[in-house]
Amino acid sequence: MSGKTIVITGGAIGLGRELTRLYSERGHRVVICGRTENALEEVRALFAGVVPVCADLAAAAGRKLLVDRLHELDQPIDLLIHNAAVQYAHDFLGGCTLAEKIETELAVNLTAPIELTIDLLPLLRQAGSARVAFVSSALSRVPKKSAPVYCATKAGVSNFARGLRYQLEGSGIGVTDVVPDLILTRMAAGRGDKALSASEAATRIVAGLDQGADDIRLGRVGKLFSLHRLWPELAYRVLKAS
Repeated sequence: MSGKTIVITGGAIGLGRELTRLYSERGHRVVICGRTENALEEVRALFAGVVPVCADLAAAAGRKLLVDRLHELDQPIDLLIHNAAVQYAHDFLGGCTLAEKIETELAVNLTAPIELTIDLLPLLRQAGSARVAFVSSALSRVPKKSAPVYCATKAGVSNFARGLRYQLEGSGIGVTDVVPDLILTRMAAGRGDKALSASEAATRIVAGLDQGADDIRLGRVGKLFSLHRLWPELAYRVLKAS
């Protein structure tokens, strides 16, 4: 699987950075995007074959910039990983919610994966056997109190992934829903000592994608989903205040 083109949104920090490292070490061209140029350049200096694109996926112009850059490379896309995400805490009763934050979560977490997938389908089809991976969350099924918008976007991503998989049957493009446990990243700072390291999570994701898995569940997610199926109210109580 050498010399392929991998696209990773949010590929300069956290889980994305570890995914970038792993695919770079395999000799692939890895196109990453992010909002912070310094972080992107740092990753390019560290790992061979990295092509950074500074783009804000919350903005339509940023999404177009990434799509245009990928078309300019004129290479089939073998793997597209939608990893970029933002999460804000909201207190609707307390009046501490800004419309701008809601719009950003919706744009980065849900609109961007949908639009980018559609716009990049021609390059994915050129690969012959490609895959699109969406990093969703256990919160897509069992939400928490503090981040209802984030949970809603992840539910949307997970359902879009399944619906897209139905549409792409027989096209040569596979679709994977990646559902991680809590990962030790900036987003999860200070929230539990049972979180997976970004390196461990990335290694398991890459292994699952190598196998062509449609669903990749990491850590305690399998047990949580089983609990939700058998005793949903208990599952909701467990994650409500997480």
